[in-house]
Amino acid sequence: MRPIIVLVTDPVFGDDVIVRCVHAAAAVLPPGAFCVQLRDKRRPIVSMRQLAWRLGLVTRAFGASLVVNGDAAVARDVGADGVHIGPYVRDVAATRATFGRRAWVSVAAHSDDDVRRGVHEGADAVLVSPVFATRPPSPFAPEKAPRGLAAIQAARALAPRNPAIYALGGVTADRAGACAAAGADGVAVMRALLGSAAPAGVARAIHDAFIKGW
Repeated sequence: MRPIIVLVTDPVFGDDVIVRCVHAAAAVLPPGAFCVQLRDKRRPIVSMRQLAWRLGLVTRAFGASLVVNGDAAVARDVGADGVHIGPYVRDVAATRATFGRRAWVSVAAHSDDDVRRGVHEGADAVLVSPVFATRPPSPFAPEKAPRGLAAIQAARALAPRNPAIYALGGVTADRAGACAAAGADGVAVMRALLGSAAPAGVARAIHDAFIKGW
């Protein structure tokens, strides 16, 4: 499993918008090229499972994959393909043990040290962020300074083959090729797809721009 586009969900858009966006994007991308990371840190577990089931039906129908943020038990129970875990409290081995079968485990990487830790722990992927300037999730959240393409280049130097490197933060179709040229294996997006009136076209444009940038 090494998708080119990872869509990180944002609860501000609502469940129906998220599911429609996933359906539109997955339908126009090659099998294996698209992954959905279900992310909602405040959502009750029962509701999280319900949305995960809905997304799982769509991703499986189109050969895409589903990852659950932060909860290996939920990911296991809904038949997801893996788990994403944060940089502060994490254990890749424990996550895989809870999952109980082969899991694709990605980790957040806000620094080169996070990448080193991901390599050491045997993560399958690291999401390096923020690469470009991005809008904070709320007016009260601190703005993070973009790390630039140098962060991708540094991550690639630290992980020549594995784990896979994903560029996250302000990624658009216009920037996807540069991420590929810097050494990324794929890109992770949020608003680029969820905030688009035509997510299918945007997804295809990001995919094609990334492929051309390799």
